[in-house]
Amino acid sequence: MALLHSMNVSHSTFPLNRSSKILLSSNFASLPLQFNTNVKRLESSVPPPAAASPAFPIDIEYLRREFSGNGATFEDIGETCIAKLKLDNGSSANVMLTRGMITSYKVRVWHGGKVELLHTWVEQEEEEEDVVIRGGVSSAFISSSDSDEINEWRLQGISGDSKDCVQMELRRSDKKIKEIELKQIISLREETLSIELFVTNKGSSPIRLEGCSLVSYLTVSTPEATYAVGLEGSDFVETTPFLPRFRVVQGEDEEEKTTGFGGEEESNYKQLNEEMSRIYTFAPKSFTVIDRGRRNSVIVGREGFEEVYMYSPGSRLESYTKSAYVCIGPSSLLNPISLEPACVWRGVLHLHNPNS
Repeated sequence: MALLHSMNVSHSTFPLNRSSKILLSSNFASLPLQFNTNVKRLESSVPPPAAASPAFPIDIEYLRREFSGNGATFEDIGETCIAKLKLDNGSSANVMLTRGMITSYKVRVWHGGKVELLHTWVEQEEEEEDVVIRGGVSSAFISSSDSDEINEWRLQGISGDSKDCVQMELRRSDKKIKEIELKQIISLREETLSIELFVTNKGSSPIRLEGCSLVSYLTVSTPEATYAVGLEGSDFVETTPFLPRFRVVQGEDEEEKTTGFGGEEESNYKQLNEEMSRIYTFAPKSFTVIDRGRRNSVIVGREGFEEVYMYSPGSRLESYTKSAYVCIGPSSLLNPISLEPACVWRGVLHLHNPNS
């Protein structure tokens, strides 16, 4: 199903704000997805950025005053806040602003109700009293900076409307490598959630993007009832489970990489009942995850990324509970992404609901 959308501005220079004029279509007609060029050179003239949200701590009243409406509301949860995006058809997504993390994606299904597609949980940091939310969908960057200063995502703007599409733009900068600019655009359409990640190299030297990923934790009834459909013939490498991370390396120094057992997927209806952690290095741009227990499915698509990471905890998790999930998403874990000076790299994760 092709994700059809058009804009009257370039993605690489798009400062999303309340007055941006956007032409959007929510059609998702046929897979595989159609793709744009994912590395672009910066234009010589870049429009000035939109007025962003104030510096941390977040001013919730400012956000409500400037960005509420058109399918977006805000909820204060203490040290940060949640942006709630919702369409008239009932689809919704929650975004934790400072972390750029999507904690909820609910969709309309065939029986008239709504289901949650993402799995999240709360845990306490080691040797600290703070609790953190894990799971959902997140790029989960680890900064290249060695300082204790935290790189926060900041809201740049919200556009669209509750009828067809709501888009949110977040930005952050690397505090050590000043030439790196990161941008994330989250688009909620009637049947599709898309997360676009942009990395801009504003420096004079090439960089490599290592460990970059947009992994989603999908809630399931049980891994035994969950199948990945459409991966037959795809090459894969077994690997140890990992926490998604992001690291920027300047220059051309290579690091030694270790990989595990490799093979080719023999089944077009891969059951995820056994514990597994693997990277598919040659796979379709989209495939389907079916949960027979919940009678539900989701189509996972990607752009820009060449690999797909997949993790299943197997049968060790209790079935039909909040702890049952599988972890799937595009990545560049084995092969870093090279980015020349004055270029922008773009990677995208699409989660499409075919069950309405």
